[in-house]
Amino acid sequence: MVERLPVQKVIPSTEMRNNLGKLLNQVHLNDQHLVVEKLGIPVAAIISMKDYEQYRRMFAAHQLNAFGRRAGAEADRKGLTEEQLREELEGTRKAVFRDVYPDLAQ
Repeated sequence: MVERLPVQKVIPSTEMRNNLGKLLNQVHLNDQHLVVEKLGIPVAAIISMKDYEQYRRMFAAHQLNAFGRRAGAEADRKGLTEEQLREELEGTRKAVFRDVYPDLAQ
């Protein structure tokens, strides 16, 4: 099943200020996105928490993917094998654990 995009409504900042409660209900109950303009320039968006959480997950996945590409390119540049990289990462993980949890580290 294909999800449809939420309805997007553009509102001036004065309408947001004067009707915030009503507009928040529209976002929450009607699956609506609000784009707030100030002097005709879009300056903010109001979206549901569900949509915001989905955005955060997608953004985190994108950041992780980009990090993986950079780390892979750096490993290739240094001529590291996958096994060497795994050992280096494990050493780093242990060092971070010791720094964060000194009482638990052995």
